[in-house]
Amino acid sequence: MATRSTMFSRGLRPIVMAAGLALAGCAGSVATPTLVGAPASGFDPSRVAIGSVSAEARPGVAMTAEELTRITRRVEAELRTAYPDKVAGPGSQLPASNINMVFTEYDQGNAFARAMLAGLGQIRIAANVTLLDMRDQKALGTYEVSKVFSFGGIYGAATSVEDVEEGFSHGVAAIFKKT
Repeated sequence: MATRSTMFSRGLRPIVMAAGLALAGCAGSVATPTLVGAPASGFDPSRVAIGSVSAEARPGVAMTAEELTRITRRVEAELRTAYPDKVAGPGSQLPASNINMVFTEYDQGNAFARAMLAGLGQIRIAANVTLLDMRDQKALGTYEVSKVFSFGGIYGAATSVEDVEEGFSHGVAAIFKKT
C-alpha cells in the first residue's frame, strides 16, 4: 500500500514542479520594446553592430551606481549572447551604434506585499533606450522598454528585482532582432 509521501511524489509533486517552472519564466520573460518617435531615415536596428552600453537615471528615479552598473553589465552580456557576430570590434563591417539607457522608473517593490496579494508590491523597471551613431552620437532611434512584475504568493515573495532585470535585458536585446 502506498504511503502519503509516495502518493504525493507520484501525483501532486510533478504538477507543483511544472507550475513552478512555468511561473519561473514570468519575471525573466521578454519586455517588448516600443519605438518612440520616428527613427532616423533608413535606420534598421537589425543591421547595425552593437557598440558600448551606458545607463543613467532620470532625475527623481532612485538608483544607485551599483544598480546602474549591474543592469548595464547584464544588458551587455545579453547582447553578446544573443548577437555574438554583431558586437562592434576592430574590423567590424556594419555601422555601429552605442546604447544609452535612461531609466524612467525603477521600483524594487515589496516582497511581503507581493506575498499577501498579487498586484501589490510590484517590481517596475522602465527606460528610454536610445541607439546612437558611434561616429557622431546622433540619435538613430529611441525605444521604450519596460517590465512589471506583480505575481503574488510564494513566487511573488521569492522574486527579486534582479530576476526582473533579466526580462528587461531581453527587451533591450529584442530591439536588434530582425523583424
